[in-house]
Amino acid sequence: MSKLSVPANQKDSSALLLTSFSAWSFVLLCRPQDYLPFLDQLRPGLVLGVVTLCVWILSAKNGGKKLPLENQVKLYGYLLLVLVLSIPFSYYRSASLQELFRYGSVALFVFLFYRLMNDVEKIRKLLFVYCIGIAAYGLSILTKGSLVEGRISFGTMFDPNDIAFYMLGFITFNLFFLSRDNSRLVRLISLACFLLSLLIIIKTGSRGGFIALMAVLAFFLFKRGTIFKISFLHKFLLVLLAVISLQFIDLDLGRFRTIVDYKDDYNVTSEEGRIAIWKRGMKMMVTHPLTGIGFNIFPEGMGRDREARGLGSAKWQTAHNSLVQIGAETGIIGFILFLVLSLNAYRIFAETARGGGDAWLAKLGVLAQAGFVGNFIAAMFLSQAYSVIWAFYIVLSAALNRLRIERIETA
Repeated sequence: MSKLSVPANQKDSSALLLTSFSAWSFVLLCRPQDYLPFLDQLRPGLVLGVVTLCVWILSAKNGGKKLPLENQVKLYGYLLLVLVLSIPFSYYRSASLQELFRYGSVALFVFLFYRLMNDVEKIRKLLFVYCIGIAAYGLSILTKGSLVEGRISFGTMFDPNDIAFYMLGFITFNLFFLSRDNSRLVRLISLACFLLSLLIIIKTGSRGGFIALMAVLAFFLFKRGTIFKISFLHKFLLVLLAVISLQFIDLDLGRFRTIVDYKDDYNVTSEEGRIAIWKRGMKMMVTHPLTGIGFNIFPEGMGRDREARGLGSAKWQTAHNSLVQIGAETGIIGFILFLVLSLNAYRIFAETARGGGDAWLAKLGVLAQAGFVGNFIAAMFLSQAYSVIWAFYIVLSAALNRLRIERIETA
């Protein structure tokens, strides 16, 4: 056997790991168990997660290649350490510990994605599967969901605002498959997935989601040298056509008009409104700078704060802002790590988008940059600091940065 050949058992375990990871990550990100009740009974996330973990351990024993950790992965590891260290000081230790165990699947996803997604083609194929999975969820929302006060709702997992955040997560990646390099069928599927996601985001009535969507559209409108060779005038006309077409769809656009009248909105001005909650959350970070109040228990902290001020304990007051959430729950270090990871991701996507000899890699960089803009803005209106979608963008930035550097070094 040649010294350069790869042992058969190592090849088999690597292929099995990639297959099991793909299936598990599809369940983790696309959540088919939410609209297919029989799957929920089988606990696919837990079962496939355990299988993937076992295959990973087997692969490591067979001498799988060890990759040096990119800076983003290291910073994410430090963030995990901060989450763990917050547990002993939590306002509600048992609840925080339970939430940390649940979050373990997200952490495993990050490290396995970085290990396995070591070329553009693998990422490309997996992204297409994710886009179809998200669209399937969206189709279930559209066909089985109900309108509550003019806003589409579905199941118990996500409220309308979370649905908008979820659909925004992968909407831009559908555009990756619209070029002539793909078959006509793939292009049609991707276009349908994009339009479906767009429609559902609007139908949720989520103002944060709408602002994030407008930011994504503005990104493509003003971004120079994007993957689409379209003049500014044509881009503007396309956006104008999209806006006009909304007038002929049965949508309640009244909520979006309140964006400019935010001062009269109880969500902003009342004692239980957004700004009051954000101020209290930042105060928690300042009064608990090293450990925060504990992983994922912001509502508990708000309840204690209200009781200390002689007010009735509100039933459910979440942070409605991911930076406020992670700052209050993990302290200043967690806040800084979350912000640095996010800024690094945007920078890496921008650097990747500028190219370097690989057109596919540059396209991924542009679409990831646009998608992350939408994801981050939407997260500023929601408690999604520990979202698997945010974690996906962080590890995607690490994988793309590794590939970009490899291209530069081999050029």
